[in-house]
Amino acid sequence: MYPTETSPVHSAVVKLFYSRAARHLFTNAWYSLVSNLDRGAAIRFLNYGYASLNGDQVDLQEADEPDRYAIQLYHHTVSGSAIAGKDVLEVGCGRGGGASYVARYLQPASYTGLDICKPAIRFSQARYADQGNLAFRVGNALSLPFENDSFDAVINVESAQHYGDMVRFLDEVHRVLRPGGEFLMACFEDRSKDVFPRESLQQSRLRLVKEDDITANVARALELDGARRTALAAEIVPRLLRGVSHEFAGIPGTQLHTSFANGECPYYCFTCRKD
Repeated sequence: MYPTETSPVHSAVVKLFYSRAARHLFTNAWYSLVSNLDRGAAIRFLNYGYASLNGDQVDLQEADEPDRYAIQLYHHTVSGSAIAGKDVLEVGCGRGGGASYVARYLQPASYTGLDICKPAIRFSQARYADQGNLAFRVGNALSLPFENDSFDAVINVESAQHYGDMVRFLDEVHRVLRPGGEFLMACFEDRSKDVFPRESLQQSRLRLVKEDDITANVARALELDGARRTALAAEIVPRLLRGVSHEFAGIPGTQLHTSFANGECPYYCFTCRKD
């Protein structure tokens, strides 16, 4: 018998998933597992998405339409900054979908995607090999493998909450940014990991330029994208892990989606600058 979303077994798995100790292990293992399970390259984004509450939408090419809400989170995070012709680093690029979108639509001179997950980087290097301004490499967010003052902008979308030491990460961001460069981050609070991005930014040497609470937008995106996410889980994830996959994906009815919908888990976009 497989655990259903109302079974005691599922409830126990979800409780373990949200425990302080297990959350780190589950998160790191899950991203590697997705890369190994998704043989058909159906999953290119691993974020929760963004939907305008008044119905506005980003103009997209037809091939990008299935990933609309995940793309719109990147667009909302990045589009307020002028990155055309700039050197850009994304830390925590996952499976490269956001990197590909920004590199194609917003036309930076160079875009480097970095992630600690080797299968995800291998996937991205193969999938986006034809994009001349886009490159990927393996690396640790807490010890970025770049020289000082290397980039005009650093992007981080829904990744910093997994690092274990956000203040140290922000120090690294400050180091690799050129003077006047911008740090663009989408991040939610995660009390199970003691992750509070606003407080971490206050401790950093970066100057906060703009803060945007997008919690309601993220919850709405998950609602609009819920059927697609459920179908992907059914297609890719073994039945035994499907309940946990729904929690990771924030499918409506899960504890994660509820925490966004009721405002218990606030989600922010930040624009910061290195003076």
